[in-house]
Amino acid sequence: MVTARSISSLFADGLPRDDPVAFVGGKPISFAKFKGDVAALSAAFKEKPGGRWLLLSADAYAVAVGLLAAFHTSRTIILPANFQMGHIGELSRKVDGVLVEGRTAPLSVRSLNVFGHQTPRASVRLEAFDSDRAEVFLHTAGTTGNPELVVKSIRCLDAEVAVIAATFPRIPSTIVRATVPAHHLYGLMFRLLLPLSMGEPFSSETLQYPEELERLCRSDNKIRLISSPAFLRRASLVLDMDVIKDRIIELFSSGGPLSAETATTFSVGLAKPVVEIYGSTETGAIGYRVWQGTGEPEPLMPFAGVELTADPDSSVLIVESPFICNMPPHRTGDRVRFSSDGRFVLLGRADRIVKIEEQRVSLNEVENLLSSQTKVADAQVEVLEGRTGRKFLGAAVVLKAEGWSALKESGKRMFSRELRAGLAPYLDLAVLPRKWRFVKRLPQTVKGTPSLIQFRALFGETNNVITSPKILERASEPSGLNLKLKLPAELKYFDGHFDGQPILAGVVLIAWAANFARNDLVADRVFQRMEALKFFRILTPEDEVTLTLSFSKDKGAIQFRYESDGTTNASGRIRFSVVA
Repeated sequence: MVTARSISSLFADGLPRDDPVAFVGGKPISFAKFKGDVAALSAAFKEKPGGRWLLLSADAYAVAVGLLAAFHTSRTIILPANFQMGHIGELSRKVDGVLVEGRTAPLSVRSLNVFGHQTPRASVRLEAFDSDRAEVFLHTAGTTGNPELVVKSIRCLDAEVAVIAATFPRIPSTIVRATVPAHHLYGLMFRLLLPLSMGEPFSSETLQYPEELERLCRSDNKIRLISSPAFLRRASLVLDMDVIKDRIIELFSSGGPLSAETATTFSVGLAKPVVEIYGSTETGAIGYRVWQGTGEPEPLMPFAGVELTADPDSSVLIVESPFICNMPPHRTGDRVRFSSDGRFVLLGRADRIVKIEEQRVSLNEVENLLSSQTKVADAQVEVLEGRTGRKFLGAAVVLKAEGWSALKESGKRMFSRELRAGLAPYLDLAVLPRKWRFVKRLPQTVKGTPSLIQFRALFGETNNVITSPKILERASEPSGLNLKLKLPAELKYFDGHFDGQPILAGVVLIAWAANFARNDLVADRVFQRMEALKFFRILTPEDEVTLTLSFSKDKGAIQFRYESDGTTNASGRIRFSVVA
């Protein structure tokens, strides 16, 4: 078993020069190249004054270079909660400079590019640095409802890396790929620091779409996937398990609760079951569980060295851990119940900090931001649940007189967009309220406290799931089928694909074509393979499209074509083989 290397002595201990550290644009970056990039940026750092730097990059390799160069030159790196300009603007006023990757910082502060420095490597010696003095600042919603900085020393991060590496040993010839960013603790730890420590190469790009993952599974030998419940839920609807089952060797999920349905899909479909990690920015990793594919979640097992207790009155979890830097035991917002063997079950939140698409957000903060807008008198924000189980925010808003006038003039759709625009500089797109109600007064109990039951009644939540298009017209013949289809806005596959601009995934179009063909034209045959796939134009909610299916019996192939407004949206050929 490979022993985890300390991040503080990574270059002092060293890897073989030609070993790959990362893959950038599909090309390997050797350890020698990585060391050279860190040395060059370290030399550039020494020419710049100031000790606190904001690191702005979505590229994991750039984050690795920026962090290591900062640590070796006694600089402190601040990682943002998100890349919204309102948030970035506030942070820029608290730092001495901004580290960027391949572009100029959109701020009126000193900036420095991570790459492109020609300083001779020999001018900087990358020796072991003090792991107690080297620090990185991350962001969390905290417990007060306002974004807070959390300080992490490398000593604490090294301790966490060592425990996780011992729990989940390195798998040889594996590439670490991720759907989560490197500027949050989970991504920073599992997709960047842990691979660096274990000598396991990581991909610099963050996967955005399930289709990207399936494409990579056709080329990569082995993948250790670092993902989130939101991505896995979307992927479970469209991925071909036969393609990925022998490629994804290990799958981690964190950032929010993983549903039993999603966990079971992957645990049954892959060679190894899904591992779910529970923790927070303040505490680091707390515990984990392995989903065995039974549909029933196991209790969480604490990581080695993590001591857990519960408040006797509120059942709120209290954490004592070597991963918490210079802090007393941390009181979380989660209620728990312990098993006799020391494992534990989560019972829900005790505060108003929630997870939406793995983004921790304070409902109080969203309400305060809404109420600060000039046309809003008061607001209540709560979590709602869509037809597929996806959670999102809904907002009930009391308007001032000018707000009611604006609503009447512009309409609900445009007015709610205006309110969302006022939130956008401070919140990720994924956590902006998706449903709105404008009311004379907020839902309340007889005691005058907010009523969650009345709030949800305002939105008329429903659990009906729509997975098929609406058939408007149908014309069939022995060797063909023509269908005029409408794509309902409530279609399951639009949910989460993607926020702000829902589109229909290409794999759904293929599945529909295959199902219609199997039902009407090739009932005696089985799916074999896809050929000549082409996607020309996206489809969105409420679109109407014509699907034409033509069957060539001698070739055992269905030619399909989706068209709308005289333009081809997608086309391809599905091969079917005769049932033996």
